[in-house]
Amino acid sequence: MSLHEIRTIYFKPLRSVTNMSDNESCLFCKIVRGEIPASVIFEDKFTMAFMDIFPISKGHCLLIPKQHHVNMLDVDIKVAKRLGVRLAELTRKVHSAFEPDGVINVIANGVGAGQEVPHLHIHVIPRNEGDKFGFLFPDDYREEMAPRDELDSVAKTIRASSDLPSSK
Repeated sequence: MSLHEIRTIYFKPLRSVTNMSDNESCLFCKIVRGEIPASVIFEDKFTMAFMDIFPISKGHCLLIPKQHHVNMLDVDIKVAKRLGVRLAELTRKVHSAFEPDGVINVIANGVGAGQEVPHLHIHVIPRNEGDKFGFLFPDDYREEMAPRDELDSVAKTIRASSDLPSSK
């Protein structure tokens, strides 16, 4: 499959990924089924780790559940637990293989967070001081701490909320 085909077929602009559960056309489900080639690092009954085809750095890879879940908002908690164990293993393997200054793990949940493929995936990205990749924080980040009463109020709101996403 050519780069152009991959970009046009699988990276169409998404309006919403939260309601996309079509595992027949899902890029990562096709990888799991062997319909699209991947450079697999490991796989087990529930998870698969493979190289990102657009790596930010050498060793940039992805960890996915084999079962189709859009993101952390719809994943079964047992699958999330298994991903956590395998994520620790994969992160350690990447660190051992490339000895970077650090390794970042990233999950984007929804279009607003930058999710492009509607299948839960965790980026494992080796990082080195001075590399070109990173989060972009506002210039005034850490200039002023949030008031404690505001932080307490937000924490209370989160504690009281359901762990199930609302249907909008």
